Amino acid sequence: MGSQATRSEGEYGPGSFVDASFTPVPKECTRLLHYLAKNTPGFTQDAAVLDAVKFEGLDYPCIPGPIKSQAITAVLHAMAGIVGQEILELKGQSSAGPITINTDQAGLYLGTIPLFSVDGKDSLELNASGEINKIMPSSNLGDALGNTIMYRIQAIYPTKTPGVWYDWHGSTNPLPMCKAFGIDPSKAPKTNDEAYEVISAVSQQYSYREIEMIMMDHGLCGSPCYSPAAWRETLTGKALARHSLIQYNVQKQCPTTPPVPFPTSADKRPLAGIKVVEIARIIAAPACGAALAAMGADVVRITSKDLVDLDLAQFSLTAGKIEAELDLTTEAHRAQLWKLLEHADVVINGFRRKSIERKGFGLNALLEMANKRNKGIIYVDENCYGPDGYYAERPGWQQIADAAAGSSYVIGNAYGFRDGKAVLPSLPISDMSTGATGCVTTMLALRDRARFGGSYHCEVALTKYNTTTLEAEVGLYPRDVVAHLQDVYAWPPMTPDLHVIELFYMMVARWKARSDFFAQEKLWVDFADSPYGKSLRILAPVVRYADPEATPRWLHPPVPFCFHKELAFRTPVVDEAWLAQKQWAAGVVRKVEGLLSERPGV
Repeated sequence: MGSQATRSEGEYGPGSFVDASFTPVPKECTRLLHYLAKNTPGFTQDAAVLDAVKFEGLDYPCIPGPIKSQAITAVLHAMAGIVGQEILELKGQSSAGPITINTDQAGLYLGTIPLFSVDGKDSLELNASGEINKIMPSSNLGDALGNTIMYRIQAIYPTKTPGVWYDWHGSTNPLPMCKAFGIDPSKAPKTNDEAYEVISAVSQQYSYREIEMIMMDHGLCGSPCYSPAAWRETLTGKALARHSLIQYNVQKQCPTTPPVPFPTSADKRPLAGIKVVEIARIIAAPACGAALAAMGADVVRITSKDLVDLDLAQFSLTAGKIEAELDLTTEAHRAQLWKLLEHADVVINGFRRKSIERKGFGLNALLEMANKRNKGIIYVDENCYGPDGYYAERPGWQQIADAAAGSSYVIGNAYGFRDGKAVLPSLPISDMSTGATGCVTTMLALRDRARFGGSYHCEVALTKYNTTTLEAEVGLYPRDVVAHLQDVYAWPPMTPDLHVIELFYMMVARWKARSDFFAQEKLWVDFADSPYGKSLRILAPVVRYADPEATPRWLHPPVPFCFHKELAFRTPVVDEAWLAQKQWAAGVVRKVEGLLSERPGV
């Protein structure tokens, strides 16, 4: 199935592997599903199960460039659907029927953030008229990007090193980066183009290694735009290569807690009754929480009004969740979180490695809690660089993962820049796809907790997703396919200076002008009387079962950050210690009955 021998190396730079010919996206998804299943410990290897997934959609992707992000993301959703079927069987429900994945919808999923409409007006119209600022509560992101310098300090720049570009990321507070490089944001020029030239002149005073050292010394976000081959030769690249994309491990350093059956209720979705606490912001981890909520989980997201967040995400990634506020720098609020965690099945940590641990909510603290209540916990770590290696604790975002792994290098080359000039992928692809990866990983861990007991640690990384899409066995689309996509959608030039928000709107505009995606009702879900207006439309969950009652969906509309005043799960909580004792006693009774049945004459 698509051996490496069918691909040529180097077309998009060192370490890139290009298919000899084009395979339509739905058919390619079936091949990639087998490939990822084979490389995922704990995932089914039953070819009949994998082949039963129906991938449907257009032959060609709707994402620019040669990277098969749309196909890989469709496969991740299919994997979540397959594990969901296994969970339904554990719950004693009849089969949900075959899984259908619309590959066009999987492509749109990567653009979830700007794909919404309020009272019939889409994000483009709301942004152009300024109405979006009236209906969208601000998390102060606008202040963080308040002038041209602060806006353009998130971009890719040339360095003094020939052929090496560097991705600067001012994060949600660009001021420390401005200070580190002697850039005065109070003297910002009038236009973004002028600001880019100001920062570019500074960047070219340094080699990429010098920039990297300054970034490291000040704890700032940035990365050289490596080629895929160059990244694989770094210490962190080698460390990350030892891990699979979907990785979860039972925690053997603590006592094994008993198996935890899945709750049963009138709600037939796979994760109905599962309680999730999401401690995260921006995109990747919230996307994971949103996917779990669609699968039926009761998700409470914890954030703070003091933390800058991505305002546009309020229209989609908060769907199905309780959005609560806590300030974890205070003892009182940390105590409130512990009270909530006592009843949680899953904890999602979307902050960089060790950050949340310093506030008392790291893996070991949660394992200790799980042992005391005698019920295992699933702890999900989502970060940029993975679980170990030199950069494991380094801050990073989607753009940094794109630069580090080689994705930006490949995209730039595909757009015709042959001097190492890199360009961001067109959407927060690694963010949204890492969210989908986290969903699959969490569901596998929950399945195994129900089967075998114990607590599990799930680890998902933005850069690992990127490197997976660049593997030789996955392959890249040839240049004629990239040219064909450009002909179909007529995207404006995508260049190193563009901010991810500019790319958002650019993609939506071309999909709107050159496709019928927005007219396909099955791809969307509508909510009446949301906090934003009488009608809110967002992209529907990608997984579809034959049984509509089991099919993932959100029961509650998206809401603004910190919207809910009460910190509580929607579903009732039970006394965990009492439940564990009841399960233990039932197990003893079953064991005794089994022994008696084996005695002669009984």
